Amino acid sequence: MKPLKGLFINTEKAICSIHESGLMVFNCIKDSANYSLDYLELKKEELTIPATYDFYLFNYHFSTTGWLDTKSIKKLPGLKGTIVLEILPNDPFVYCSPFDFDFYCVLDPSMTFKHKKVFVFPRPLDEYRGELSKKENEIPVIGTFGFATKGKGFEHVVEAVKKEFEKAIVRINIPHGTYTDPSHLYAQKLAAQCMVLAKDGVEVITTHDFMTKDDLIYWCSENTLNCFLYDRNMPGLAATTDQAITSERPLAISDNSTFRHISKYLQPFPKLSLKGSIESSTKFVKKMKEEWSVKSFQLLFEKMLDQLSAKKMGVTTDLSPVKLSLLNKRSFRYKFDKYFRRLTRLYYKSPLYAAFH
Repeated sequence: MKPLKGLFINTEKAICSIHESGLMVFNCIKDSANYSLDYLELKKEELTIPATYDFYLFNYHFSTTGWLDTKSIKKLPGLKGTIVLEILPNDPFVYCSPFDFDFYCVLDPSMTFKHKKVFVFPRPLDEYRGELSKKENEIPVIGTFGFATKGKGFEHVVEAVKKEFEKAIVRINIPHGTYTDPSHLYAQKLAAQCMVLAKDGVEVITTHDFMTKDDLIYWCSENTLNCFLYDRNMPGLAATTDQAITSERPLAISDNSTFRHISKYLQPFPKLSLKGSIESSTKFVKKMKEEWSVKSFQLLFEKMLDQLSAKKMGVTTDLSPVKLSLLNKRSFRYKFDKYFRRLTRLYYKSPLYAAFH
């Protein structure tokens, strides 16, 4: 049988965790003997998509591609799917329609929701080929990083270090993002708040560098402990821990739903102290790295395609490019769909749905 041909459609290039997550998924699945995979970045000004593929995988996101009318994706031939980044616990449809795609690749290994279109995937960890730092720091170095958004808890990391260590270095990197904090003022404010918390013996170093994935992984490998004490309340899983896990260094997390995929492996802080995390978490970090490897992700994707293509792989004779549509939020159809999706999500959470699945 002729190998399938697919197109990965990412968000437009930007200093953005959503775009980077798309790249991570593409890098996990691009090299397969079962299919070929091309890459395209979707722009609001250029919505024409080639119609010569067997399957399409979008990195649709309500904030970066919310202007796209996802119903128009149905005009494409073959299978149409999307990555789902923003998920509430067991709710993959909080920010995307359950009707417009043929399959949903949910990047949340804690998901147990049963639905014929929903496929659960691990985090798409980078395949790092460089050397990791093996340096043993005489003074403990605790590292944390992330874009300047609310609930990152950088100040909690400094306070926790102050309570447990007489001497330590806290490294905080808050890069300037394209969509988050474009003025850079909030990143500078967060850094200043953390600097004020320093005390004798505990040094706080703040930076605003946007690093390549390889540089960020190496940066994490230089730390005695990578620590993320979020207190946010929003859908989705934290992406910062991906590079920390790849670095194989000890890891500490807060008891926040954004780390629910990690809490299966690690006790959260403060149940497990920072010093306890340094002593005992490395073996669990390596286990996550192994179970969420590129190969594991690719095998799951291949299995999903086999299952889907057996059910639906339309053959089209019209190979004319397809122009997708912009979303009209003022239209009656949009308003109707919005409320209908809410009712559908309530049904998925009801005992009635559970009884049949």
